[in-house]
Amino acid sequence: MSANAGPRPDRRAAVVESALAAYAAGLRDADSALVRDERVRNSARGQARDILTECLAALHGEQVQVAMEAELTSMALGMRRAFEQIPPIDSLFAAYLLFEVGTDALVEEARALSADTAMDRLTRAVRMLHSSISTRVRAGAIGYEASTLRGVGEANTARRDQLARDIHDHIGSSLSLALRCLDLYEADLAAGGSAHTRIADARKALRDTFRFTRSLVSGLRSYELRDSLHAEINSYTQAVADGAQVAVGINGDEAWLPADRRREIFLVVRECLRNAFTHAAASRIDVDVTIAPDSVACTVEDDGRGFDASGAASGGSGGMSSMRERVHGLGGALRVASYPGIGTRVHFQVPLPQPARAGGSVEAREHT
Repeated sequence: MSANAGPRPDRRAAVVESALAAYAAGLRDADSALVRDERVRNSARGQARDILTECLAALHGEQVQVAMEAELTSMALGMRRAFEQIPPIDSLFAAYLLFEVGTDALVEEARALSADTAMDRLTRAVRMLHSSISTRVRAGAIGYEASTLRGVGEANTARRDQLARDIHDHIGSSLSLALRCLDLYEADLAAGGSAHTRIADARKALRDTFRFTRSLVSGLRSYELRDSLHAEINSYTQAVADGAQVAVGINGDEAWLPADRRREIFLVVRECLRNAFTHAAASRIDVDVTIAPDSVACTVEDDGRGFDASGAASGGSGGMSSMRERVHGLGGALRVASYPGIGTRVHFQVPLPQPARAGGSVEAREHT
């Protein structure tokens, strides 16, 4: 078989069917609501087949795009699942499982390609897998929400805004991280380096998305950092930094931070870093956090290309607005200073409630 020729149709169909069998087994093992009813099971299987077929086509060099019809179908499917009272967590778990199964199938199939094309094709196919799944999940969520809101009436405005921030800062940032890891994976391969950790980082970001969404849709709102603030920031920078030197300093005792403050501060810092990695092309980024018994001050500064901060001051992008709203919600203030060609400096300070003097729980304390 030549490097550019695809497999026989029966071989490609066999790969799809094998992956579908693994996907169905995973849903059964999880006792997913998507396999309890035959009609729901068939619709989930049909979507999975379309996604896997698209990705195999991309792996073998075909030009593929997610069809608009797929979005409309997924939106209608989301509305049906709301009507049938299938929890959104089941749909999200199915998406996560399909990404795992699909990635394994693509990696195995790529072994049959020539060495000079395999890695490039595999990268494109995995990106196609992510795009195919996320497009359908997004459309399905829109349909589910539309059906739900029709039944319960118009949601409270403040709650909608909070949900928008949470979706942007948790789900949006984690998906952005996964895409960033795939971009770095492709760059590492082009440079002849080892890129195995990039796929692992992308999987971790998607697992974090799943974990947060599970707490969100269940109404628990109990998403917490698993490690110290210092460790979480370091973990994020190690996953997405590409050439930039990042210095993180935590001054003070993290035990003074209540869990909710730690989480919110991390989300703001992560958004600052994401903006710097994505837009600034910086060679150095400094993160300084000073924790006192009554307040926390944080500065994130880079030496990147900078921008006109007047737009950010008047509202700016969704990320900048989300940071401001999150800091203001904690009773704090955020300032942005940036100039084209010089760099960007984001500084914010938030007060701590008096009970924090007695300590907040944190398993690891970092001092610098």
